[in-house]
Amino acid sequence: MFLSEIRFRTLVAIAVAATLALLLASRAGAQTMPGMSMMHHMAARPCESAQPLGCADSATPAIAPDGTLLLTWTQDQKVYLARSKDLGQSWTLPLRLGDVSEGFDGGGDARPQLVADAAGHVLVAYDTFKDKNWNAQIWLASSSDGGAHFDAPRVFEPAAVSQRLPVLDVAASGKILMVWQDKRLSGPQKLPGASIAYAWSTDGGRTFSPSTLAANVSCECCRIGVTNGPDGLPILAFRTIFPGSVRDHVILRFLPTGAPDKPQRVSVDDWVTDACPHQGPSIAVSGNGRVHVAWYTQGKARQGLFYASSKREGSAFGDPQRLGNPDDVTSRPFVFVHGDQVWRVWKAFDGHASQVLIQHSGNDGRDWSVPSVIDSAAGRSDHPLLVGDKDHVFLSWLSSEHGYQLIELKDPQ
Repeated sequence: MFLSEIRFRTLVAIAVAATLALLLASRAGAQTMPGMSMMHHMAARPCESAQPLGCADSATPAIAPDGTLLLTWTQDQKVYLARSKDLGQSWTLPLRLGDVSEGFDGGGDARPQLVADAAGHVLVAYDTFKDKNWNAQIWLASSSDGGAHFDAPRVFEPAAVSQRLPVLDVAASGKILMVWQDKRLSGPQKLPGASIAYAWSTDGGRTFSPSTLAANVSCECCRIGVTNGPDGLPILAFRTIFPGSVRDHVILRFLPTGAPDKPQRVSVDDWVTDACPHQGPSIAVSGNGRVHVAWYTQGKARQGLFYASSKREGSAFGDPQRLGNPDDVTSRPFVFVHGDQVWRVWKAFDGHASQVLIQHSGNDGRDWSVPSVIDSAAGRSDHPLLVGDKDHVFLSWLSSEHGYQLIELKDPQ
């Protein structure tokens, strides 16, 4: 029954994506709503997909406090955003927010990010490279009317050495946190990798506090996971660099003062490498404080995808659990909490197509269902992401075969 329900939802999602294609085609020539022109680009560029957004590079969803589904994506080196008031059944015409053709960041963990607060502010963040040494700058586009209109994108800190891979979070206080990979210490102090930096906004992302370092060392090409704890304060998960070029994972909490606490190690994988994996971790926290983290490693202790949780709010994690079979080609794990329900997904490649596998826990991660394939797609595909509101949890997945899909997940119990 669980798989039948999922497959039905997948077919519905494909039909919904076709509706988006019609919307995109209905306003030819608009500069801020590039309807037909976007479809022409899809046909002109080397892309095998005829599906809506099937030629997009990546797509990131968010659900606003008022229930509006927001989706931002990059395609043809442009950044777009569309909105849905009915959780993907219909969409507004897309807004073109920015142009990233100069310095497009096509890294494995690079994607536009967005958040929405209760006051109707929507903020989109992305980065571009500004030189041939992979130094980057963050761009911000902000809206004060729920995403209907946006200010022109602006560079966050033009004088910064390098700022890349931003992620966004709204704390319970309503303040917006932005964190990113920062290179201010890499040159002067010759530290490896990058640093984790952060800044706060109290006006919906229009202005930010001066940027500050949260951690001096991090793996420079890996995404940062972010979520809120039961107290409404952000918690990060990221790959850091320990002495001896060991690239393992830590979590880091923000205190009520807005400053970060000390990082806490998730596991000892002992991955010694000077290369960047381009695969960062995912983190979620349940209402009772249990911290869930999923990650990728090729360490001496273990290789592949793993998951661990801490019932003591991150002070000590249990033994890592493998995601997928040891011989599978797996990547891109993501974990999401909805009450005491926990979902974890990842990608596996069977030699012909990419599959998204899913597991569910109905008791806050203590027990898990048998892994099952929720969807598969040949050709290019994005990372599987999970998003939800108080009543729903969705898989968000983009592929060249099926285009953009939003698949509702149900408790199999």
